[in-house]
Amino acid sequence: MTVKTHITLQDFLNFNFKNSLPRMVIFSMIILVFFMLNFYNSSQESEGILQQATIWFAVVFVFMIVRSYFRLKNAFLSNKRIQEEITYTFTDEKVFAKGETFESDFLWNSVYRVKENNKWFLMYQSKTTMNMIPKKYFSESEISELRKMIKNSGVKAKLLTH
Repeated sequence: MTVKTHITLQDFLNFNFKNSLPRMVIFSMIILVFFMLNFYNSSQESEGILQQATIWFAVVFVFMIVRSYFRLKNAFLSNKRIQEEITYTFTDEKVFAKGETFESDFLWNSVYRVKENNKWFLMYQSKTTMNMIPKKYFSESEISELRKMIKNSGVKAKLLTH
């Protein structure tokens, strides 16, 4: 089975923001708790603490969103390979990836794990390195066929059951 894909900046940003949003909220809340404890300990006046804490939470959260946007945009633009049209060919033994400036292949048994969500297949080569394969370029039958190949390969996988 062969599928041509292309990841846009918008795809990349949406993927990363969706996956990092819980961390950003939790981190903002931790900062907020430390701020509230510090404020409470330095000033026994509790008037306005909730209002100031809410403002600080919003400021920290917006800062993290803006910082993440520019960091992710820079990461995307500096990685020329991810911006290319990539053709994946899946067989029972291997996955071939061919871009405009590269070709690679890997055996299924060398894949660390595969994760599937509503919009992506993520094929991890290690704990931190993955091929991001957008599902929007697959037909429903191709998605089913790929799931079957992944299951038959014996790779550790978390697949949807549709």
